[in-house]
Amino acid sequence: MDHFDFMPHGMCYLWRPDLLALHVISDSLITLAYFSIPFTLLYFVRRRRDLEFNWMFVCFAVFIVACGTTHLMEIVTVWKPEYYVSGVIKAITALASVPTAILLVRLIPQALALPSPASLRREVEERQRAEQEVRRANEALEARVADRTAELEAMNVKLRAEMRSRQDAEDANRRNRQLLEAVIDNSPAVIYVKQTDGRYLLTNRRYEEIFHLKRGQMLGRTDHDLFEHAAAEAFRAMDARVVQADGPISEVEVAPQPDGQHTYISVKAPLRDAAGKIYAIFGISTDITEQMENEERLRAQLAHLRLLDETTQAIGERQDLRSIFQTVLSSVEDHLFVDLGCICMRGADDKSMSVNAVGPKSQQYAERLQIGEHSALSCDAHLARCLTGELVYEPDIAQSAQPTHQRFAQVGMRSVVTVPLIVESKTFGAMICARRTPGSFSASDIEFLRQLSAHVALAAHQAQLYDSLQRAYEDLRQSQETVLQQERLRALGQMASGIAHDINNALSPAALYVQVMRERETALSAESQERLAIVQRSIEDVADTVARMREFYRPREAQLEHAPVDTNKLLHQVVDLTRARWSDMPQERGAVIRLHEKLEQDLPAIMGTDSEIRDAVTNLVLNAVDAMPEGGELTLRSFQDAGSHRVGIEVTDTGLGMSEDVRARCLEPFFTTKGERGTGLGLAMVYGMARRHEAELQIESAPGKGTTVRLLFAAAPAAAPQSRESAAPAARELRILIIDDDPLLLRSVRDTLEAEGHVVEAAGGGQLGIDAFTAAQKRGEPFEFVLTDLGMPHVDGRKVAAAIKAVSPKTPVVLLTGWGHRLLATRDVPAHVDRVLSKPPKVTDLRQVLRDLS
Repeated sequence: MDHFDFMPHGMCYLWRPDLLALHVISDSLITLAYFSIPFTLLYFVRRRRDLEFNWMFVCFAVFIVACGTTHLMEIVTVWKPEYYVSGVIKAITALASVPTAILLVRLIPQALALPSPASLRREVEERQRAEQEVRRANEALEARVADRTAELEAMNVKLRAEMRSRQDAEDANRRNRQLLEAVIDNSPAVIYVKQTDGRYLLTNRRYEEIFHLKRGQMLGRTDHDLFEHAAAEAFRAMDARVVQADGPISEVEVAPQPDGQHTYISVKAPLRDAAGKIYAIFGISTDITEQMENEERLRAQLAHLRLLDETTQAIGERQDLRSIFQTVLSSVEDHLFVDLGCICMRGADDKSMSVNAVGPKSQQYAERLQIGEHSALSCDAHLARCLTGELVYEPDIAQSAQPTHQRFAQVGMRSVVTVPLIVESKTFGAMICARRTPGSFSASDIEFLRQLSAHVALAAHQAQLYDSLQRAYEDLRQSQETVLQQERLRALGQMASGIAHDINNALSPAALYVQVMRERETALSAESQERLAIVQRSIEDVADTVARMREFYRPREAQLEHAPVDTNKLLHQVVDLTRARWSDMPQERGAVIRLHEKLEQDLPAIMGTDSEIRDAVTNLVLNAVDAMPEGGELTLRSFQDAGSHRVGIEVTDTGLGMSEDVRARCLEPFFTTKGERGTGLGLAMVYGMARRHEAELQIESAPGKGTTVRLLFAAAPAAAPQSRESAAPAARELRILIIDDDPLLLRSVRDTLEAEGHVVEAAGGGQLGIDAFTAAQKRGEPFEFVLTDLGMPHVDGRKVAAAIKAVSPKTPVVLLTGWGHRLLATRDVPAHVDRVLSKPPKVTDLRQVLRDLS
């Protein structure tokens, strides 16, 4: 019958999905669980092969696999009616389960007979305790055996060590005894042992060799048996000090020997018996006679080296030959105890030598020998040998036939050393040293003089080079003075030009208002008018000074126009300008300066710039006041020189005066004797003014006798006008535009021009001025005249002039600037500018330019 004759099991479930899913999922999970359990049991059995009844686990595994297969067939029969296969699998499951059940029943008694885990633990613990007790017993037994074995081995080792130690000690004692005997007998020092009563117990071979004794000859004997009484007592005294010190001491002893006295350094110490009582004295004495002699020679050499170093340092601090030679001779007199010392220079003919220096302490002998500085010594054979570069030492000149030696012997000299002074293999001189004692110069003294001569020769050569360099430097300095002077003035000019614009801007309002007040304020008193004139002159002087500061020694330029100047009037102005300095300020500190004016009448005018001359004379007056801190006499004098017909101005004080060195440098820029108070520019400016005016500057001064400064100017032609200023007629009424970034200047120029009857509009900057000019053109009210500054931010005067000329080419543009003098001097007038005026402006100049350009 085929399996297709049966219906699937799912039909029993009416193919209901929920019922099918329930059975299929459940059987699937059971199948998976049954299949996984056998593998776990098999893994367990393989890992624990020591388990009892492990075959039972195999039976269970087969049984469970069969059960899982039946559940798997349950899933298959839901769709396929394989009931025969399912039945066969169930039969196999039955065959596996029945034997397993039978075997399990038979296994139960045996399983129950197995001990429980608790009993197993107790049995294990008892066994472990028993094993530990057995182990401890074994360890204790082994320890006892080991200890006993170790004791036996230690006893054996100790016994063997003691035997070796005794043997080694005996060998060491024997070696030490032999070594000690060898050391004592072969030591270069004297070694000995004495009893406290002074009897020798031991002497080494060196002791016996020095005093020519047989072996053991000194044993039992004392120092009195070998040495004189004084020496023996000295040795015994040191022995007593050792006993008293109860410890080692070291002292220097002198022992008489067959070849003379020898010096020893002795170290002695007490020796004690078993009870600690001193029974003997042990001593080691080392001969230091040769060492002390060497030290003495070394000290002498060090003294010579120190003297050489000090002398060299003293020489190095001097640059002239005479002071160098005097230093050297003083040194050898003080430290080498030379009775007569001098240094001679080689003559041009090699037949004589010139005495260049004589030692300070040698003067008495030099006078008796008639040997002074620059006196001559003839070159006999002795000096001729020295000039060949040979050091000549004569230990005793008493019987010498040389003329020089005979002269020295006449004043008691007996030994002479002549040392050549050599530079670059050439002998240029000699140093002669003499003593009154014959043979008194030792080898070290001669070597020192040889070394010293080399340093002296080198120093003398360097001094000659230094003198040559000084002369060359002086020539170079004088050659550079003019260049340096011009460079300093150029630097000052550059600095001054940088600040001229600001100073001129600041002065411009004051200058304009003062000029307007002098012209229009007729109600002012004469005194007020005079004061305003002084203020105006001061403003003009400041402006001219700033313009000239960078041009001390430049030739006159176009803007410095000379005109006749009234000398006496100018001196009166200087007196007024400086009154506070020569009158009021000295009186505040209790000093009185009396000013005298000695002015020659009917003097011709001089050609020049009044502000420059006034500024120069003002500087001379201020210098004179500074030279009289305690007060004095100040004289201003004008005169006409009868011989040259030149007009002179003279400023004389009774102050401190100047030395020749100061007078030679007083005209240098920046040279000052006033410290922080002075700038060093006053007399330099005076000199610059004199150069520009082709005037002569004379200075007479002496310390404590005051100073006179004299300026001589050329007289002006008789027909020359007395003033360079002429009043220009006023221009017709104009519409004027003023452009400047300085509000004070704008206001002052505007007020001045409005007072002249002009219509004025002001603009506070370059662009504002261009805008105002353009706007006026568009309104049909054009400006007839434009006055503009040069240096303004963003849009300067050049751009303003260009813009105005572009709009109205015929409108005059005048540049009013603090750099006006420089622009005129360098002919650097900007394009589109019709005229340049300098700040601070003058009303007359403004009128003139308005009249000319309108």
